[in-house]
Amino acid sequence: APLNVQMSALLDDVEDHVSVVAHCAERCHLLDRLGISFREAYSRLQIAVTCECSETDHCPEPVARAHETIPHMTVVTVPYDFGLSRGKSLLTRLVQTEFVLVLDDDFTHSFHSCLECMLWRMRSRHHSLWKPFDILGFPVLEDERLFGAFRGKIRVTKQQLFLEPMVEQSTPDGCARVDICPMVFLARTSRFRAFKFQENLRVGEHEQFFYSNAYLGMQVAVCWDSSFPHFRVNTMSEAYVKRRERMPVLMQSAFRSLGFERAMFLFKKYDHGNMEDYEELLEKSVPPWYISDDTCGPRPAPPVPFSQILILVHSTADTQGALYRQVLRGNSGAAGAWLKRLADYGSGTVQWIFAVSVRDNTPVSPEVLAEQSEHKDVLIVQQGHRRDDTGVEEATTEQMLKIFAQIRDFQFRWLIVSRQDVFVHVERLVAALQGQNPPGGKVLGLWQAGVGAAATALAGAAGAASSLMAAGSAAAHQLDARFFALSRDVFSLLVSPQLMSRLQTSGPDASFGDKSLLTGGLNSWFRGFAVERISLPGMHFEQGLGATGRCPPGGTLALHPVSPEQ
Repeated sequence: APLNVQMSALLDDVEDHVSVVAHCAERCHLLDRLGISFREAYSRLQIAVTCECSETDHCPEPVARAHETIPHMTVVTVPYDFGLSRGKSLLTRLVQTEFVLVLDDDFTHSFHSCLECMLWRMRSRHHSLWKPFDILGFPVLEDERLFGAFRGKIRVTKQQLFLEPMVEQSTPDGCARVDICPMVFLARTSRFRAFKFQENLRVGEHEQFFYSNAYLGMQVAVCWDSSFPHFRVNTMSEAYVKRRERMPVLMQSAFRSLGFERAMFLFKKYDHGNMEDYEELLEKSVPPWYISDDTCGPRPAPPVPFSQILILVHSTADTQGALYRQVLRGNSGAAGAWLKRLADYGSGTVQWIFAVSVRDNTPVSPEVLAEQSEHKDVLIVQQGHRRDDTGVEEATTEQMLKIFAQIRDFQFRWLIVSRQDVFVHVERLVAALQGQNPPGGKVLGLWQAGVGAAATALAGAAGAASSLMAAGSAAAHQLDARFFALSRDVFSLLVSPQLMSRLQTSGPDASFGDKSLLTGGLNSWFRGFAVERISLPGMHFEQGLGATGRCPPGGTLALHPVSPEQ
C-alpha cells in the first residue's frame, strides 16, 4: 500500500517579508557588524538603521543614505539625543515588508537565529485563527545568564509598576503569551505602526510601550526555537559614559511622567512562605502582598496594617478574662502591662488579638460583644478550653486552627501565642526576637527534652508496640503551648490549605499525649517539620510561682501564672 505522508512547510521567503531595524547612539560602528552578520545568511534582506550624531555635530534633520559596503542596508543619520522611541518609529515608517525584526545595535545573526521559525510562528494556525501574535520575542540567552529572564506580566499597584516573571498562557506549540518581553522582537508592521510610542521619552520607552499598548489589544508571545546573540560592548567613550551617568535621573523622570512612582523588575518568582523572600521584599520597602507568588496572583491587602509582631492572646469569656484584657491593653493604668509596653515601641511594631473562647451552644455575653465593638481586637471563638491531665484549662487544637484560618491574611514577621495569665518581660522578649535574624523556620518557646507521664501512660495502655514507639521518641522535644513564637514562614506552612486540612486535631500520641489539646497537637505537627527549636531563657511556668508572692528568678522572660492584679 502506498505510504501517505502529510507535511507542513513555510512557503514564504523571509527576505520578501521581513526587514531588520536597529537604533544606535555613540557606537555606530556596531551597525556594520550587525549588517554583515545578516548578509552571511541573507543576500537581499532589507536592513534599516539609525545613527545619532555626536553632541558637537550639526544634524538638524534625519538624513537617509545607502550603506557604502553592505547592499540593501539603509543608514539614517539622526540628531543627537534622538531617542529610541523616535528612532524606532522613524524606521518602522520606512519599512515596506509585512514584518519587521527590531533589534539593538549590539545584536547579531548567528547559527541559532531562525527567522524562518519566527515567521512560521506568526503564520501558525494555532494563533492566526484566534489571537494572532503582534509581537514575537525570543530568549536573550546572554542576558538571562547574567540576571534572569526579562519577560512576564505587567501589573500596577498603588502607582507602582511591577514586572513579574509569570506566563499568561502556554500555547500548544510551546510558545508563551506574556505582557512584556525584551525590546527585541519580530512584529507585524501594520500593527506595530498603530501602536503608540511616547517619542519624547529618552529612556523608559520599553515599559511605556508594552503597558500602554496592552489597552490596544497588543498580543505578545515568546518562542524558544530562535535567538539572536547579544554581544555586549563595554563602550567607554566620554560621550557614551555621559549618557549612562544621566540614565537613573532620566528613568525616574520617565516613570513619573507615566504616572508611576516606582518600578520594580522581578527576575525570579517569589514565595510568600519563604522567609528569605519575605525579608527581601521588606528590606526593599515593598509590601509582600503586592507581589505575586508561584501559585497565584497578588494577595489581597491585609485587613490590618503590617506589623513586626502579631500577638494572639487566648482569653476567657468570664469576668476574670475581661479583667485580664483590660489590664493588658493598659486601660487599668497598670504600668507593667506588657502588651501596652510593647505597643509603645512605635507604630507598626505590634498588633494583638484576643481570642475569646465561648463554649459550644453558649450565647456570647453582651459585655463581650460590647468590648469587641469598642476595641476591635476581640475574636470570638466557639468550642472553648478543655482541661489537661493536671486540671489546667488549655486551648484546643481545633480551636487554634480556626483562629489561624481567621488571621491567614495578616502580615507580620513573628506570631506570638500566649495565654492571658502569662506575664512577659518586654525588653528581654524584644532582645530575644532581635537575636533571631533572619526569622525563618524558627519556633521559640520553652522546649523540654523528653516527655512526662502522658507518653508513659499511653505506652502502658497500648502494649509492647507502643512501648517501642515511646522509647524511640523519648528524646523528643516538647513545646510548652502557654507561650511561644512562630516565624512567619512556619505560620504560612500551617495555614496553607493543602496542609491545614490534613492536620490531625484529635486522638492520642505516644510522645505528646492528647492531640486535641494544644500542647499535644502542636508538638505532633512540629515533629515532622524541619524547624529550629529554640528554647528561650528565663521561661518560668511552675505552678503557683506567680501566686506565692515570691519574686521571680533573675532574668525571667515569661512567668506563669499571674493574676490580673500582679
